[in-house]
Amino acid sequence: MSTHFLNVIWIALMVATVLTSFIGKNTAMGAGMVVIVLLISAIKGWLIIEDFMALRRVKFLWRGIMLGWLLLTLSVILLAYWLGIK
Repeated sequence: MSTHFLNVIWIALMVATVLTSFIGKNTAMGAGMVVIVLLISAIKGWLIIEDFMALRRVKFLWRGIMLGWLLLTLSVILLAYWLGIK
């Protein structure tokens, strides 16, 4: 994997981090905004798993474990938020 490609991914991760921070500080955090922030976080996690952990070209079992853990974590956060607003 080229250094240029990883630099582009890193910049995208930094932009996504600034975007989620901006959303969290400057908007009313309704359920829709929470879902948007979690979706951005899921994309960031996916990019980290695929590129920085170098799991893009390995068997699906390892990628599946990591992606499953990411989805489980984000689902628990969303569930906790949903239960907290009730």
